[in-house]
Amino acid sequence: MKSFPAFGILLRSPSSRRDLFSLLEKNSGLPGPRANLELGYSFARAVASANLVEWQWDLVLSMASLSPTKAPVNTTKEYLPFCGVLALGALYAGGLPRPRRRAAAAAIRAAASDPRWRTREGAAMALQLVGEKDTAALRQIVEQWRANASLLENRAIVAGLAHPPILNDPEFAHYCLEVAGSIMRALPKLGADVRRSEEFRVLRQGLGYAVSVFVAKQPAEGFPMLEEAASTADSDIRWIVRENLRKNRLTGKYPAEVKRVAALLESS
Repeated sequence: MKSFPAFGILLRSPSSRRDLFSLLEKNSGLPGPRANLELGYSFARAVASANLVEWQWDLVLSMASLSPTKAPVNTTKEYLPFCGVLALGALYAGGLPRPRRRAAAAAIRAAASDPRWRTREGAAMALQLVGEKDTAALRQIVEQWRANASLLENRAIVAGLAHPPILNDPEFAHYCLEVAGSIMRALPKLGADVRRSEEFRVLRQGLGYAVSVFVAKQPAEGFPMLEEAASTADSDIRWIVRENLRKNRLTGKYPAEVKRVAALLESS
């Protein structure tokens, strides 16, 4: 990734806040279909590597909490909460004291249910940054959310866990598969009104690719889970299975297993 040395300078003094925001907004790539992810990661890394002082912590929290009114969707200002949430993820596993960890996790969770899709993406990517440094810390966050997670929070969970660099440990990959399976199996219990919501659509779409990431890492357990799901009558579950079977990570490496699950979809 390209580095941006200016961040090191701009993070030295609170008087540089305006220049920092200007740099981020000017190079955000917004408005447009794709924000500058490289710049966002570079900012997050710069914050995480700084000798964090109070004003820097307050700055990142304030960025992450910018409302849709102050940072409207698909504007340059929307990039600021995206970067703030990313930075919180980078900071979380980097030795934050417990009170700040709680505040960071709460801000990431709030972002997971934000009406702006880029801010929600920032939450999932922040979880990935936590997992890259500390899968145990990521697991702790997931367990704290799971008991009463909203649809969008569940989407952030599955998207955050579906990150191949953090799935090389078989035990953790098994855990991620179990979490995704649990979320998927809960869908048929939801009412028709909930299933017509935008939040449900977003979660279903996330499951439509994330499950294949876990199955690719845990095929011995993953394909039986897909077979069970393919045998149900629930149309949303079947859609999720069908979408995952189309992913190259499964079709390229496990053609026989994919064919077997596809046959169940056709016969059920």
